[in-house]
Amino acid sequence: MRPVVRWTLPTELEHGQTAAAAALLRTYFCDVEADGSPRYSGAAFERFGGGGDRSEIANVFTAEDVVAVSMLNVRVPGSAALRMLERDRAGLSSLLGSIPADLDLVDAEIDILDEDSPADRLWRALRSVGVGPVTTSKLLARKRPRLLPVVKQVLDHPDRHSYWMTLRSALRDDERALVEILAAARIDAGLGEDISLIRCFDVVVWMVGRRDVQFRRHGRY
Repeated sequence: MRPVVRWTLPTELEHGQTAAAAALLRTYFCDVEADGSPRYSGAAFERFGGGGDRSEIANVFTAEDVVAVSMLNVRVPGSAALRMLERDRAGLSSLLGSIPADLDLVDAEIDILDEDSPADRLWRALRSVGVGPVTTSKLLARKRPRLLPVVKQVLDHPDRHSYWMTLRSALRDDERALVEILAAARIDAGLGEDISLIRCFDVVVWMVGRRDVQFRRHGRY
């Protein structure tokens, strides 16, 4: 099993900061431009086409999944897309089928996530068809949004296994305090349960990291 890295989480995810986290979630998921389009295209990532984990397509990669990850500013190369959707479709579907679609990361056993686990084998299979590591992370999050997070570069971690294990540990710490914070923030932001708690975590951390980089660039830190 890979080691768990201890994070210093943003203050927006501390006890008593639900309103701050909810404000970031509302900005990301609800803000629109003057023409009515979303301010952040990623707001449509999990809901595009009805979602990547809906029952009829939960165990197969679709063209909608390829389009959805583009909303998070990544691209599946054409040759890789053809392999995902055609030549390697059956093998990838078999691997997806070995990963529960209704399992939350906080409740996952280690053997679902660790090296040579179903999630790890699917990761390597996607990489083998020509998908980059960041895009692979986002494809997995599209198909298993409750279990597999988008790997965040703004948090220190040596590899994807460590990230999965560290986030799982963080969600379980202090009698699942972080789960309660994220759930409360999701409600306060007016979001439904189709936006998973780990996606809420992803968005809050990304928004904080983006803001802090902008502040440092302008000499405020």
